[in-house]
Amino acid sequence: MSYRSFVVDKTMELLSLHDIAMPFSLKVEALSDIGMTGMKNMLTILQGLEGTIFANLSEVRRNLMSSEIAVQLLECYSCKLLPWIHENGGAEEFVVQFAVKIWSQAGNSMDSNAPFEEKVLLDAMMKAMKISVGCCSVESQNVIIQKAYSILSSHTSFQLNDVERLPLTFGKYDISPRDEGILLLFTSVIIALRPKAHIPNIRGLLHLFIITLLRGVVPVAQALGSMFNKLISKSSVVEKSGELTLEEALDIIFNTKIGFSCNNMLQRCNGSSNGSEMALTDLCLSITNDRSLQTNAICGLSWIGKGLLLRGHEKIKDITMIFIECLMSDSKISLPLIEGSHENNEEQKWDPLARKCAAEAFHVLMSDAEVCLNKKFHATIRPLYKQRFFSSMMPIFQQLISRSDSSLSRSLLLRAFAHVMSDTPLIVILNEAKKLIPILLDCLSMLTEDIQDKDILYGLLLVLSGMLTEKNGQEAVIENAHIIINCLIKLVDYPHKTLVRETAIQCLVALSELPHARIYPLRTQVLRALPKCLDDTKRSVRHEAVKCRQAWASIASSRSLHF
Repeated sequence: MSYRSFVVDKTMELLSLHDIAMPFSLKVEALSDIGMTGMKNMLTILQGLEGTIFANLSEVRRNLMSSEIAVQLLECYSCKLLPWIHENGGAEEFVVQFAVKIWSQAGNSMDSNAPFEEKVLLDAMMKAMKISVGCCSVESQNVIIQKAYSILSSHTSFQLNDVERLPLTFGKYDISPRDEGILLLFTSVIIALRPKAHIPNIRGLLHLFIITLLRGVVPVAQALGSMFNKLISKSSVVEKSGELTLEEALDIIFNTKIGFSCNNMLQRCNGSSNGSEMALTDLCLSITNDRSLQTNAICGLSWIGKGLLLRGHEKIKDITMIFIECLMSDSKISLPLIEGSHENNEEQKWDPLARKCAAEAFHVLMSDAEVCLNKKFHATIRPLYKQRFFSSMMPIFQQLISRSDSSLSRSLLLRAFAHVMSDTPLIVILNEAKKLIPILLDCLSMLTEDIQDKDILYGLLLVLSGMLTEKNGQEAVIENAHIIINCLIKLVDYPHKTLVRETAIQCLVALSELPHARIYPLRTQVLRALPKCLDDTKRSVRHEAVKCRQAWASIASSRSLHF
């Protein structure tokens, strides 16, 4: 009782005091640590935190400091308090109440874009909403989604009740910052739902999401991916009549026509459009005056594909073939897996940015996402899905890369397969090491040219490092030792990422353990490349360079001693 009176209650008072001597971040840290001393204390802290958050949200338009305070409090709630509540239990009622109040606040700000026009604040609200929903049971999630849908349908210009039967155009849905903010907040709820949670008017939402993802709203694409990952299949027992099945949703994505008028206004057509018509999947392989349409369609389809890949659905094959056809668009090689691929290809001018987006789609498919489609947000994840995908895609990429007659197509294929390799478990890579090393080295050489490729370059070096430290990989490395060493020498002074330089040097150290007959002729090249590393601005790189010089110098001395 003394602790609650003198510590908890007094610390709560700090939130309302504008004490310049004590930074607000320090107050927040103290509150979170005190709250985690016990459930009663946590509930007291939560109630005080809630009042301060909503008081500042209501003042965002008039006071700039209110936005900064709200962001710090929401970050504390999301990153510290909610994980503790989830682990210890007993406060779900508060979490639901907090999420519902955020939606009430969103609905009440009818005359203002605040807080939706401030990206940092909106991101903090989305994160808090997502983690709150993810912590809740199905019953509590249903309460939150119903409240969220009521605000989305009644406080925005989206006509959700008519969206299925009326044409949708960009002009009709010229999204205001406020409407987009509410939509983004809504996607946070969708992403975090459990598979058994009920989404109201899911067909209308699906059509709305298709239109808005073509505007480049990435969280909408992530919400679509989450929906496709969790929808029930026809083979499952449908508990409620009228529930949208996965097969029906896929039919909408692959077959629903979107109309394009001459001024690039989009509409979902009911068969009487004056413009050309195509489905979302066709748009990925089309030519439009608005170059962003194709890239946004590819981005959206990549997240849908990720949702299907995680659950092991066979439709992922069709989606990946669409991406590959986009990569090969300037090649004369036809893809037997795609009917009518590359018809009239010479007449089309493919956008290089869209093709690069298709290569990056493989990163979306294979990488572990933190913001959606993970266990924290109740994704359906089939065991070994990455291994299966790699095994199915490797022979396709091998064949296309070897037969490619276009330098651009080949570089894009290498980029796409680099994403697949870097995110595949090492044990699978080792089993195919002999086949992969030539492609891996081509990828390393190609990715050194663009600073934006530094992360994927580092990922590939980690794959190579794994090969060098495992027996299965070493056998394949020995045959290509001279090529690998020449490739690594070019990376030891890579300017854009310290970890690339470190890992390249570490790989050279590992190569020094190979049979001397293979590596001895290359010792001079390696030793000549190291002086610039010994003068590197980063201490960690210099440290690795010293170890590398010692390892390769010992090869030369031991060889001389033997003679």
